[in-house]
Amino acid sequence: MASRRLPQPAGTWIDRSHPLSFTFNGRRLSGFRGDTLASALLANGVRLVGRSFKLHRPRGVWSCGVEEPSALVDIGQGARRTPNVRTTLLPLAEGLAAESVNCWPGVGFDVGALTGACAALLPAGFYYKTFKWPSWHWFEPAIRRMAGLGRAPTAPDADHYEEVAADTDVLVIGAGVAGLAAAAAAAGAGARTLLLASGAQVGGALSWGADPEVAALAASARQVGVRIQLRTSRRARDR
Repeated sequence: MASRRLPQPAGTWIDRSHPLSFTFNGRRLSGFRGDTLASALLANGVRLVGRSFKLHRPRGVWSCGVEEPSALVDIGQGARRTPNVRTTLLPLAEGLAAESVNCWPGVGFDVGALTGACAALLPAGFYYKTFKWPSWHWFEPAIRRMAGLGRAPTAPDADHYEEVAADTDVLVIGAGVAGLAAAAAAAGAGARTLLLASGAQVGGALSWGADPEVAALAASARQVGVRIQLRTSRRARDR
């Protein structure tokens, strides 16, 4: 596995002294603390992670963040099963069990891929015009099974959740160099400042290489009282 990893300074988020084991489609693999599931799969030589939505074409890891469209997995079992989790955002944990979605009987050999032979006859939106007579309800279950992604749990959610409201004077979205500097300046001027980052680390594109400027800005922001929240996403609401 180590031979497939980039040398330093790449991989600075990874603690190579803390190995973790996990399973992907029943196959036992290993990674390190600090890995995402995506980085651990790539380090193990796993390139085929899922299948495309309609024609079930082979898909792997395409990006490194929230924009990942293809490398989706289901994790957990029973009532705690979570569908369609992006491998690029999922922190690796000991005993993590992940399964590919949108494939049967498996991601390597997927019967649904046979639809690729008819790709020319299946343009975008064909299902809205074709499966109408005598009733579209006749075809709906099969189409949903073919075009669906992960499997949601059918049992009631076994967990309980809390919601916390944050009150702040200045909200900074994005923890790159500009965001860190703006948050530190606002907090240094006396404003209660909240900094939101979508990733697991601050620093944006420079965080992967342990950039000293990023480390200094992050330390300065924390010193003046900036509250930093990692792994967050923004959802727009109509008012």
